[in-house]
Amino acid sequence: DRGNAMIFWRLLSCRCRFIPLKAKRLLSNPVRCGGMSGVKATAGLSSPNEVQFPVPWGHIAGKAWGDPSGKPVLALHGWLDNAGSFDKLLPLLSKDLYIVALDWPGHGYSSHRSQGSLYPVYDYFTDIKYVVDALKWEKFTFLAHSMAAGVAPWFAGALPDRVQAMVLLEGLGFWTAPMSDLPTSMGRALNQLSALEEKDNKVYPTWDAVVERILEGHVKGDSEFDREAAATLAVRGARQDSTGGYQFTRDLRVKALSLLRPHNELNEVFLKAVRCPLLVIMAENTFVSLDVIHSRLKAVGTTPDKVKLVKVPGGHHVHLCRPDVVAELVDRFLLVETLHHDYQKLSRL
Repeated sequence: DRGNAMIFWRLLSCRCRFIPLKAKRLLSNPVRCGGMSGVKATAGLSSPNEVQFPVPWGHIAGKAWGDPSGKPVLALHGWLDNAGSFDKLLPLLSKDLYIVALDWPGHGYSSHRSQGSLYPVYDYFTDIKYVVDALKWEKFTFLAHSMAAGVAPWFAGALPDRVQAMVLLEGLGFWTAPMSDLPTSMGRALNQLSALEEKDNKVYPTWDAVVERILEGHVKGDSEFDREAAATLAVRGARQDSTGGYQFTRDLRVKALSLLRPHNELNEVFLKAVRCPLLVIMAENTFVSLDVIHSRLKAVGTTPDKVKLVKVPGGHHVHLCRPDVVAELVDRFLLVETLHHDYQKLSRL
């Protein structure tokens, strides 16, 4: 509720400000500001720590859940969300996992890209590489929602030896455009960038107004998205300014299209290059075309016995609004069905 969210925000403002540190130290040991998510881990994973990873334009922020000796998982949120998207799901997962949930650049607590830049989907691959190299993860698993469910399989296709498995929520590959649409799409992106760079970041008078705006924006595509979900995203998604009002932390430019949108042929090529086990979780009340998902599953290069599609009750943010529906599927897939000899001693399954 509003009171708890405000208390959390004041705590975070006092105790967890980002302080510039030497990149060398961050690369070997990402900085942590302990245990301040506002979500109590009732089972499995311990309360998270704030982390930062240095990048040329600033830092990529995130939350690290669990023991670093656990099975490494990179959790990636959808467009306009932030790492808080996973706050309800991750406390329910096995303590045999170590999960780093990121704020994409331009989202949450992560730095905005440099002036004059857009946020093309192709840059997200480099962002992932910076983070997993800093963590010294030779192999890891993706837990990715929506837009990130497009990013993850392309990365897995490009570097198949680095990706152990993927759990994709509400997506498989990028939302694409036909080749014939690309010139028009690029023109729109160029015009959007000019308009967004000149636009001021709106100030909302109250915390409730911020939560209401998030709710309004999400409920259009997810009828089950509620006020509690909106307040969860608002914690990392907004900050109080010097006037006492609130502004979104995200970069306005994330709303612009990529100059060169992915197209259908590219999507298929990268999906064919995927070699790891894959679980796709789709909500019953989704706006994503299940026919498209089925056709893309046929393109995935992994052998059919390692590819699973599960339909669950809920909407597009099912992992945030109905985390219990998703948790057992994720645990079972990562710790039983894709079991490796390093992870034979399970705590919950």
